[in-house]
Amino acid sequence: MLAVASAAIAGLALSYSTVRDYGSFQASILTGAPGGAYHSLASNLALLARRDRGHLEVIPTAGSIENAKRLMTDQKSCAEKFAFVQDGTPVPAESGLELLGRLPEPESLLFLARRDRPFGSFSDLRGASIGIGPENSGTAYLVRQLLGDPDLKKLDMRTSYRELDEQAQLVASGNLDIAAYVMRNDAEFLRTIIGRYDLEIIELRDLRGLTDRYPWLTLGRIPAGRYDLMRQAPATDKLVPQVNTLVLANTCAKRADRIELLVLLAAALPTFVRSNPPTSTSSATAAPLASEARQFILTGEPEFVDRYFPWLVNLMSPAYWIYLVMAVTALFNLLKGISRFRLWRLDSAREKLEAEARLVAGEAVSHAPDLHHPTKPALPEAGERDAIENILDRLARLRERCQRYANSFATPMGEEMFYRYQQFLIDRTTVELKARLRTGS
Repeated sequence: MLAVASAAIAGLALSYSTVRDYGSFQASILTGAPGGAYHSLASNLALLARRDRGHLEVIPTAGSIENAKRLMTDQKSCAEKFAFVQDGTPVPAESGLELLGRLPEPESLLFLARRDRPFGSFSDLRGASIGIGPENSGTAYLVRQLLGDPDLKKLDMRTSYRELDEQAQLVASGNLDIAAYVMRNDAEFLRTIIGRYDLEIIELRDLRGLTDRYPWLTLGRIPAGRYDLMRQAPATDKLVPQVNTLVLANTCAKRADRIELLVLLAAALPTFVRSNPPTSTSSATAAPLASEARQFILTGEPEFVDRYFPWLVNLMSPAYWIYLVMAVTALFNLLKGISRFRLWRLDSAREKLEAEARLVAGEAVSHAPDLHHPTKPALPEAGERDAIENILDRLARLRERCQRYANSFATPMGEEMFYRYQQFLIDRTTVELKARLRTGS
């Protein structure tokens, strides 16, 4: 039976060997503000998904904090399955969220100000008003975390939640000193606002002393003229803090959906697999690495069953298939053992009854008469008739038992023939004994 099942699976695999079945992929991903790197990347992933007959809904949000909260509170309806969040976003280990990896390119924390406002160190920020982006955004959380250090609290900086474009406008008009953004260096939004409002990136001399307090932060460099070569924006190379972007999966997201998102990320970002798994993350982001991500990162591609039978891996992870095969094999061996034991008991009971019949009726019921032993008289006596009727009754019950075993679920396919043979022998003995009785009457 196992051989038949294996052949059937192999046949299905061959029949689908040239078809990639991702038409069932239906998922959503929480990103960030339109125009930002999160949203732009998710839009590219959605385009790739449509080419594979799948659908990825891109949902703009305020940022990382909102993304994490929405995933943690939407684990029953599972309307939102994935999200981009920056490292350091609070994600407790018991939240149920899992990590699929990190994006190859980190995001930068940029402080933008007017060109005529010199800020050289943190002490120059005393009393400054700083826009930190929308509430529940990753920018707001990170800036408040950094500026909340005891030595920086003395500077009496004033932070406020602002929409991204609004705070750039306020800086340009002089109603706000600094606008903070956490975005990838190549975000089109940054190029737009820096050019439109003639803003400059602030580089603080003592910045390294702050970022070294947070191991999950690194320092990167933005080259001069990155956003405008003619106006030299920025005017010189700028050293800025950088933070990784993580990809989180809701606990309700199926294995096939997770694998498909990893495939899309690897297709859109050629260095995605090489950049993972993350060597470390912030202690605040305690989401464990998903088993699907670990396997995908090791091989760089989905497994055969993930590629062609996504509906099947949703029922059971391939990691458990070997245990399933072992369990099925053990079950069939157990059933075969039970069947053999029943056959042994049936055969033993039948031979015992035949031996009794030979004692009563002689070689009339023998399957191979012995020429050296005399047969019983042709006509049965009264006592012999009672004994034959008793044996016939027991043979009938034995035959019913044999029929019940033949139809039993515990009897492996193909072993019914052994029970049919036992029934044949029982019927033969029954016919001979009944003939003996008729002769006597």
